[in-house]
Amino acid sequence: MLLISLVLMVLGVVIIIVGFSIKRKGKTSFIAGNNEMFVPKNEKKLAGRIGFVVMLFGVETALFPVVFKFFYSIEGYHFAVLAVLHIFAVFFLMLIDQMER
Repeated sequence: MLLISLVLMVLGVVIIIVGFSIKRKGKTSFIAGNNEMFVPKNEKKLAGRIGFVVMLFGVETALFPVVFKFFYSIEGYHFAVLAVLHIFAVFFLMLIDQMER
């Protein structure tokens, strides 16, 4: 169990670094269909918002083993629900970007 916790914490740190990189570079080229099906209106602002959501998910990934140790009622499907909510948040941010003038 300790090995799995350490792997999750390292994975969380990697996700935080990726989110920071997205936010700093201001590019959304990682989005599938970018500039083909989806053209961002304000790419730098959208990248900053999505980078923040990705960093937040990284923090949650890194803290999940710690929280799991204290609250035994939390299970893996709670983490899956968080992941799906973050995916919806990214889609919502993309929608907001298209609605801004």
